[in-house]
Amino acid sequence: MASNQRGPVIKSAPSGGARLVQRVIDRLKKRPNAVEAVGASPIALDRLESKLMVELPPSLRAFLAFDYTFSTLGKRFHGRGRFGTDPVTPRPRITSVRKLAEAKTDLGWTDSRIRAKVVRLPGLPGQPWNALYLGEARRDGELPILGLENEDTNVRVYVRYTAFDLYLCDQSGLLALNETQRLDDLESHVAANPELGSGEEEDDGETDY
Repeated sequence: MASNQRGPVIKSAPSGGARLVQRVIDRLKKRPNAVEAVGASPIALDRLESKLMVELPPSLRAFLAFDYTFSTLGKRFHGRGRFGTDPVTPRPRITSVRKLAEAKTDLGWTDSRIRAKVVRLPGLPGQPWNALYLGEARRDGELPILGLENEDTNVRVYVRYTAFDLYLCDQSGLLALNETQRLDDLESHVAANPELGSGEEEDDGETDY
């Protein structure tokens, strides 16, 4: 499902990781709330990786070095500060897709069988929730972003973006991506994480969403 943000529709899927994120950062720096942005140091980001037990995708690491709490996206976005509110002491809110489904809607449940842990990312009201998948990275170091959307109590979990930079460009309104562009090189993720294709889950009952 496409974001309701508006931007120029590009003809081919973007690539560039941190370079593409820099384009978003340059745009966000022009917003009045850019003064609220506090970035994390390389040492703090290393600490965050230790807590997540995965290496941060290069594009996500570049953005967190600029705005650790996603404040520049604006107050309309829900799910900000999921890596903690202080970049000096990272506190990621690691959870599972089952716990997110329960929080997504009253009596929410999912038949997704994804085992890997996730961290919710910011999103606009009325749009699918976004969650960083903490599985095996693609060869470029990127991790997929899962989408969660519900019909009544049933919550569907699926790969919404194949890299953080695609998520950020679409959500910020820099670029309007179609489904093919959002799922660029999905095969590499599925090869590294077969559960993304079959949707297996193992519930350990995690914490906060």
